Formats: sequence, structure tokens, C-alpha cells
Amino acid sequence: MGVTSPTLNFPVDEVRKRIDFIKLNAGRIAASAKALQKELRSTALNSDLEEKQLINTADQRLGEEFVNLLTTVFPKDSIICEDRDPIETSSDFRWVIDPVDGSMNFVRGIPLYAISFGLEHRETPVGGVVIVPSSESIYSAILGEGATRNGEPIYTSRVQELSRAMFSPNLPTKRAQMLQEIMADLSAFLTYARSFRRTGSFILDACWIAEGLMDAIWEKNVKHWDICATSVILAEAGGKMTDLQGKHYWTGLPELIASNGILHEEILNLLKNVRSTVSRN
Repeated sequence: MGVTSPTLNFPVDEVRKRIDFIKLNAGRIAASAKALQKELRSTALNSDLEEKQLINTADQRLGEEFVNLLTTVFPKDSIICEDRDPIETSSDFRWVIDPVDGSMNFVRGIPLYAISFGLEHRETPVGGVVIVPSSESIYSAILGEGATRNGEPIYTSRVQELSRAMFSPNLPTKRAQMLQEIMADLSAFLTYARSFRRTGSFILDACWIAEGLMDAIWEKNVKHWDICATSVILAEAGGKMTDLQGKHYWTGLPELIASNGILHEEILNLLKNVRSTVSRN
């Protein structure tokens, strides 16, 4: 349970070298994030614009630091980092970085945020590291080798019934135009599921599903840097991540479901039935 069989050939030793490098530097990475959060938290937030400016500052400053860290050691690798121009090279390796996921939490001083380093080989995710500074957690995985938290194996929950499942709900920031659909989704899961928990960070939620703390999440407008590392970690822990039609998440469609794997088909069917009802009204 929890280890996938690789469906492609890739240089495992090279992947491991890169993943181990991030894990080795995780303390330094977390310390930088904590220091910046403390600095930004001291800034008064009097308007939405000021808050957005601080979010941009956090992404830019940490993004620059993490990109510099990688280019120093792996200068031939390509890099995609949120809110930065991509670095394109001829290398088969590409890093996909989210410097701060849960950026609203970050600038408000809330400790629920994560830092994600995904690694692709020929555009296929093969490894990832997620750092959660507040809990000193390092989630990591390499395709075919299982997933770990702080070096210990992790697995998704074995919850089989929606009535026992804990979900993270879909609450997109810009939701006015889809409020009817969102309320229908929430009503369905309020009826059949046990409870909701939401951290404000998709990446952290996905890692908690991989660790078995939660059972599923459904989310809109998830970006490349949100799912590159988490897709490998979740799959290697025994979970599943697809779009609403059950297709592998890498289709690039704007909505996905991540789960412990056991509940996945039931969640898909519930959402399809709810959406069908909404479209008829």
C-alpha cells in the first residue's frame, strides 16, 4: 500500500539527489519563511491593496531566494516559480515551486502555510518536497518509492464511508459567479460527510490527506505549482487526484478532487449528481 509502480523510465539517482538537496536545506528554507512572516506581520494592513502587496512581496522575496538556491547547485535545470518568469533550459529536469501556499494566512501571521518544490522529468512529476515551517514537517516522495513525513512512511486513511470522512471544502476566492454551485456542493457534503476542515492552503490540505489526517478535498482553480509535488506525495501515500470526470489531474482542467483513493468514486458521483441538479435549475 502507498507505493506506485513507475510507468516511465527516469534517472532515479538524479531525482534522489535533487530531492535530498531540498530536504537537507529544509531548515534554512523554513527559517527564511518564518523570519519574513514575522517581518510582514508587523506591517499594518489597512486595505485590500496593502494586503495584496504584502502577498506579492512574500512570493517575490521567497521565490527569488529559492530560485537562487537551486540555480547555484543545479544551474542546468529549468524552473517554474509562481509570480516569476520561468527559466527555460534544455535539461530534462524542471522544478515547479510555490514559495508560499496559504499566502493570506502568511501575511496575517497564521501558521497554516506551506512551501512546495515539485520536480518534473520531461514534464512528468517524479518527485516533490513540501515544507511546513510551523510544524517542522517535511513531506517528500519520489515516484515508486513511497511518501514520508520527516523520514517516516505515511499513508492515506482507510476511511470507506462518507459518513466517517473529513473533507476540505472548495471555497474559491472569486466565488460570486459560482455561488449556487458551491452551496449545492457544500449542502451535499454536509448531508453525507462527517465534518469539514480547511487550512487555507491546498498544498497543506493535500499533505494532510496523504498523511491520513483528512480524507478528501475538492478545489477549483488549482495551479501547476500547487499540484506538482503534492500529486507525487499523495499518489505514493496511496491516494488519488483527478478532475471531476475522473481523469488524471495533469489534464490541466480547472477543478480537481484529491482523496484517500477509497472514497474517490463515491465523491465523483456525488459531485456529478449535485452539478447535474444545479444545471437543471
